[in-house]
Amino acid sequence: MEIGSSKWKEIIVDGAHGLGIAVQPGQVDQFATHASTLKEWNQKINLTAIDSPMDMAIKHFLDSIIPFSYIRPGIRLLDVGSGAGFPGIPLKVMLPSLNVTLVDATRKKVSFLNNVIQQLHLSGISAIHSRVENLQQAREGEFDMIVCRAFSSLTDFVEKSLPLLSPDGLLMAFKGKTLEPDLRQVSTSQEAGKTFFVPGNNPDKKLQMKFMHFNLPFLDLSRTLILLRR
Repeated sequence: MEIGSSKWKEIIVDGAHGLGIAVQPGQVDQFATHASTLKEWNQKINLTAIDSPMDMAIKHFLDSIIPFSYIRPGIRLLDVGSGAGFPGIPLKVMLPSLNVTLVDATRKKVSFLNNVIQQLHLSGISAIHSRVENLQQAREGEFDMIVCRAFSSLTDFVEKSLPLLSPDGLLMAFKGKTLEPDLRQVSTSQEAGKTFFVPGNNPDKKLQMKFMHFNLPFLDLSRTLILLRR
């Protein structure tokens, strides 16, 4: 099976349908362009360990659009440690009205992101070469939603991203089946609900936490979205 083939596109469209998401033909074409560019660049620089067409369709694109139904159009979204553009670019393709910022600390990855943005003719999206903590002062409270898919621990993500979140914004972390290392700071008693205790000197000492569990189609892989609000 080749990237962009009718079978490849069918996997994305049918898999998304199983998640309650409708992917349009033009959107799956954009996914194919992103995936083809990723495969080409991955031969030169290390962007992803996932390189089979089927795994890319499911583990990158279907995984990235899982929260589609929970994202309001037009919001300002930050993708932390965006790497090869997941989940930020697929979410932008699905919701063109989003104002998306991709940030990554590796310059070559940012070059790749800018190349994909150009190839897909996307507007309202930019890629920044920076560590997320270095954005805290200049872009404090700017983003309505901050997402990460492969950025360190949950604690690290929260500590570095929270200053960038708007007062009523949402942090969203994509996680696999194993959560224990990320949940050492969580109280789950029925009386208290689920609470994340923020480390360090952050003025927001507690965040409300919610878990949403999914299975990725075809591969039956468990995925969990962790949602955190002030």
